[in-house]
Amino acid sequence: MKLETMINNYLLEIKLRYANGTYRFYKSHLWHFFNYAKKYGITDTDDVDANTIVDYITHMKETNANVTINKNIGCLKRMYKQSGTSFDYLQNIQKLKERSKTFDAIEMNDYMRIRKYILEYPEVTTNGIFYKCFLALLADTGARIQEIMFIEKKNVNLETQEILLTHTKTKEDRSVFFTDKLSKDIIKKMLKVKSDHKYLLHNIDKNRQSNYDDIRYILRQVKKQLKIKKLHPHMFRHTVASHLMETGMSLINLMDILGHKNLETTKRYLHMSKKHMKKSYNDKMDTLN
Repeated sequence: MKLETMINNYLLEIKLRYANGTYRFYKSHLWHFFNYAKKYGITDTDDVDANTIVDYITHMKETNANVTINKNIGCLKRMYKQSGTSFDYLQNIQKLKERSKTFDAIEMNDYMRIRKYILEYPEVTTNGIFYKCFLALLADTGARIQEIMFIEKKNVNLETQEILLTHTKTKEDRSVFFTDKLSKDIIKKMLKVKSDHKYLLHNIDKNRQSNYDDIRYILRQVKKQLKIKKLHPHMFRHTVASHLMETGMSLINLMDILGHKNLETTKRYLHMSKKHMKKSYNDKMDTLN
């Protein structure tokens, strides 16, 4: 089989069954391998052998961290397995040792400044309500960016301050919550904007559903106004999760809110900030005095 055919067939299956983010992930990693193989005249799956994989990994080590290499090889393993093509050497390769994962979270003082910025965000422009709502949902819910962009109006419950997410990474519906202080009023205003769009977040000026350009635009504003060097959508998710963990939420409840399929993923948030751990230690030890 042509390597290009195998990749295209597998990507078609991924696109059918999973979210766009997952599709982009596989597309990026698999075409990376295809372009490497093509450079060395390898275009057929029969020509891909143990030496090819070893040379590919050696090549990646020059510029990539082990975590990226493991992702690339993992994608290849799953593709070969799904296609029913036997390749024992590939399937038996052990992961390279990765550095302990750390989260890009927002410093708590910056997170509180951002929440204040959201509350004071002007609604005088046509899109003011839209951008303010987008930011509030990021800062409040802990949901993934794509899950937020696909919130349907009918699934927003203002009374219980709850949102049912139906477009999720795991393909399973789940509920997230929002606060009365930050999100409730702006969500109510967004719901009242006259539109035939079924999704809550729609760019009013351009009369379309929200997209990544919208969030990139508003986050550039936040970074500039508040002089924050690094800020991307997923940092809000990590920050909300860390805060909920540090203030006593159980792992099981946090797992449900974040939409993780296994507890091990959620357990990563047990690694609280040193500042919080030190405060907790001091509070406990002070009771001995």
